[in-house]
Amino acid sequence: MNKRISAITREQARKQIRPTSDVFARYLLSSPKCTHLTKAFINAVLEDAGETPVTDVKIMSPFNLKECIYDKESIMDVKVSDENGTTYDVEIQTAASDSFWNRMTYYNNRVFNSQLKESDQYDRLSPAVVIALLYDHIYGSTGKFRFNEKMHHYSLVVHKDNHDELFYPLGDPEKYHILELDRFDIRENALYTVNGTEQRKLVPSLFRWLRFFKNGSREDFMKRYGETDTEIAEAKAKYEKFLTDDQLRDAQLRHEMWLHDRAQDKADARKEGLAEGRSEGRAEGRIEGRTEERTRIARSLLRAGISVSAVASSTGLTEEEIKLL
Repeated sequence: MNKRISAITREQARKQIRPTSDVFARYLLSSPKCTHLTKAFINAVLEDAGETPVTDVKIMSPFNLKECIYDKESIMDVKVSDENGTTYDVEIQTAASDSFWNRMTYYNNRVFNSQLKESDQYDRLSPAVVIALLYDHIYGSTGKFRFNEKMHHYSLVVHKDNHDELFYPLGDPEKYHILELDRFDIRENALYTVNGTEQRKLVPSLFRWLRFFKNGSREDFMKRYGETDTEIAEAKAKYEKFLTDDQLRDAQLRHEMWLHDRAQDKADARKEGLAEGRSEGRAEGRIEGRTEERTRIARSLLRAGISVSAVASSTGLTEEEIKLL
């Protein structure tokens, strides 16, 4: 075990691990033992959008510590189905990139299409819903913004020439809920502007969940905000337990170190590719840069203990090339 990680105290970990951190969020929302918490969060989102709550959910992507440590760069996902067959894909993004909508659309399409097996009928398909909690924002102002700007956005497909008429008579097959956490106002009665002039506040259940995701790392969170909700109290207890569990806490910190390593490797490769391009030509530089980037990423993954076959799948290098590194 890395001594630098294992020696970290709970209070040091608290400063680095937030309730929205990849491994913890997946630990909280995709554990079969915490299904009631997952249902509570989904229902809070649905209630705020004026939609019917679910009565039962089933975790489709159970938490697996070994699988999630090196899974993705900035995304965690929780897949859940309700009693009607609707599938929910919960995504937490630490940063909104230019490819955000392409990724969310791909995830929703993937979830929707994966319902059909070979020779299945189309009427077996049920709606797919993506709930994305962003630490940044993608709507409205790009610079400074006011807290009262709307922070819960949800989709509804209507006819272009008649916005009062649904395009899909039976309801949208693919839906989106986007929550912009950086616009969240910690005041319980804060009003958010809707449709330019109309204002409303978040429903209490969603407000409590977002307050936890925003400030739940505070040790005095429950007392500081006078929080009495039993489900939020349980989520907070799970967070505190996570900080004191060496294996879980170290998994999150290792994952973050791996992300930093990959980001640095990509930046270094990009610089070297540009330098090579200036000296030997743009086309050749781009090729060399991509090759060097893959090599650096492969070395980083190997140092992290990832198998040769998995590294080959992630980088495009052959296993023979990787074994020579």
